[in-house]
Amino acid sequence: MTSRNLHTAQAQVDSFNQRDLEAQASGYADQFTMTDHARGTTVRSKEEIKAWMQDWITSSSDSRVTVVEVIDAGEVVVSVLQIDGTNDGQVGPMPASGRHFSTRGVQILHFDEEGRIVAHDNFFDQLWMMVQLGFVQAPSTT
Repeated sequence: MTSRNLHTAQAQVDSFNQRDLEAQASGYADQFTMTDHARGTTVRSKEEIKAWMQDWITSSSDSRVTVVEVIDAGEVVVSVLQIDGTNDGQVGPMPASGRHFSTRGVQILHFDEEGRIVAHDNFFDQLWMMVQLGFVQAPSTT
């Protein structure tokens, strides 16, 4: 049996892939925090979450997220996500590279009693993505 929170977590991924930012934002409570740990940013409103998602779409119009693994812990749902795409738009101050990227991350969603997201912690390997796009050099392994 699938929990309501697990369904909401999957709906977040589906909404991103369908580019339906209104549907994606609807999963959040009126008061929440979403922290993008790789970028060191936190958003607290549905408008900000839509803008954060739009930044991803702008930088890679063909990006797709796939759920690799999910752990349903009741009030918390942890998902390992794969994101693949082509950098065909600006990434922060950097112009489009035209290169493909593929990276993994983890999102941790915390839910209230009504099944709305109240906290979202996002951990993506953006260094590896930037290396693939040619924006930074891979760290030396020696």
